[in-house]
Amino acid sequence: MASTMVEPGTITAELPPDGEDWAAGRLVLPGGILDNHGQCFKTVLVRELTGQDEELLADRRYRNAAHQVTDFLSQVLLEVPGLNKPVSPDLAAEMLIGDRDYILLRLRQIALGDRVEQVLRCPAPACGQKADVEFMISELRIRRVATVQPEYQFEFSAAPRKGDPASTLAVLRLPTGRDLEAILDCKDVNPALANTKLFARILKKLGRARIDEEVAREIPLKLRQELTAFLRQITPGPELNVEIQCPHCGADMSYPFDLYGFFLPNG
Repeated sequence: MASTMVEPGTITAELPPDGEDWAAGRLVLPGGILDNHGQCFKTVLVRELTGQDEELLADRRYRNAAHQVTDFLSQVLLEVPGLNKPVSPDLAAEMLIGDRDYILLRLRQIALGDRVEQVLRCPAPACGQKADVEFMISELRIRRVATVQPEYQFEFSAAPRKGDPASTLAVLRLPTGRDLEAILDCKDVNPALANTKLFARILKKLGRARIDEEVAREIPLKLRQELTAFLRQITPGPELNVEIQCPHCGADMSYPFDLYGFFLPNG
């Protein structure tokens, strides 16, 4: 399959896109699901949430929230129209992380409404007061792409591997739920290690090197940051950042919205 250089996706604080029908359980993914021939399927059908789903989401026996989301999605997804593959945990795990997040957000809106209410403490040392935070899920910006590619090319500003000038050009794929399952245990404890593990999984080519964690670990910090920025630029899905100010002192209280912690009682 040929590598492809792509333009960044469009970002909108959006109304439901054309073709999306919540009453019918029809959602349009910001990315899409690829079949074995590289065709991208963007529409999924979901069912109404029930007590069975509530029980799964509240099950504290799960030690990996990403795995829990995989099981949840395989339970609520009914069909990917046109895709010659049944819904299963494997299919849910291979979905793009941003698509999985999008389904979670939409199911929450459909079941419980658009409004989210949380209580946060102001980070300003001179304040530190608690504040009621309220926002609408529909206000979160969504990055959408016309289609997902099996692989992408990225050119570093310098060769990450000494003696291998060809390593300037990397070939990679977008991260999936299975990748998140593999790195989630260390994501909060050691984000740098999580990045190393992720790079080792999604890089398909880097010069003459066979990609593993040691190769990913040896990439210079500046170039790792370049790769992270490129992934943010091309990855479809919700931008989970809430921009607010403290109502008491006016300090910036913007924060990354913890979707798993919010959606999963034991997340």
